[in-house]
Amino acid sequence: MNAQTRKTLRIISIILALLIILMDLGILPNVINYHFWVMVIAYFLLVLSLR
Repeated sequence: MNAQTRKTLRIISIILALLIILMDLGILPNVINYHFWVMVIAYFLLVLSLR
């Protein structure tokens, strides 16, 4: 996996985590009903990019 792919995966995972946080704070409307699974996917992408 090259550096650009890792960077892209990190950015996607951070965006997903921020999206969930903003929805929990009520700033964004609750678009995604699966908060837990989105956070699991974000964590998985982050761990995958750190390898």
